[in-house]
Amino acid sequence: MNMKIVSTIIVSAMFFISACDDQGVLAPPIDPPSNAPTIVSLSPASGSVGDTITIKGTKFGSVQGSSTISFGSVAATSIGPWSDTLIKTIVPVNAATGNVSVKVNGLSSAGKQFTVLGTVPAVSFDSDVLPLFTTTYGCTGCHGGQNNLFLESYPQVMAGNSINGPVIIVGNASGSILVKKLRTATLPFGARMPFGATSQVSDADLQKIVDWINQGAKNN
Repeated sequence: MNMKIVSTIIVSAMFFISACDDQGVLAPPIDPPSNAPTIVSLSPASGSVGDTITIKGTKFGSVQGSSTISFGSVAATSIGPWSDTLIKTIVPVNAATGNVSVKVNGLSSAGKQFTVLGTVPAVSFDSDVLPLFTTTYGCTGCHGGQNNLFLESYPQVMAGNSINGPVIIVGNASGSILVKKLRTATLPFGARMPFGATSQVSDADLQKIVDWINQGAKNN
């Protein structure tokens, strides 16, 4: 028999054996464990760094605990309440188009595709953020010399701290006390800011603050 034909037969046989289980039956694809979390949908299924994403699914658990959210290999932070069927998170810095997954009790969900859109325009502290504190919402009326938080300049904002944590965590808006106090969903203590205001910070203005922090909270 032609040696080339013999070699082809041997290689084919080895490939078939490697694809089978020990009983000679083709092995089925491996499914996640039945008690692993499941992602049903991402809303929206695309967005930019800093955007809020709602994850719907099952078996997330009633509290986050040690559970995690990942955009590919990049960890994300949850915002707002964590429930067994719904999680909210923010697209993290350095996220790329790929799968979002949730890990609960060491078990990971199957990934759900998420598309990261173009880079968010740079946000300026001097032009975009500081005027929100000093003019638009009058935050410096209370935080221009009171309550151990000053919002009249970049050094003052960055120096802000409290027993509940730093006011600004560079690159992590959702973990920053400033953002938590402006969001009802993540209010960690006390009243929502601005205190006693007839109107709260708009979603668009809050997004500027979030984007500025996630972009590195630069003095720009």
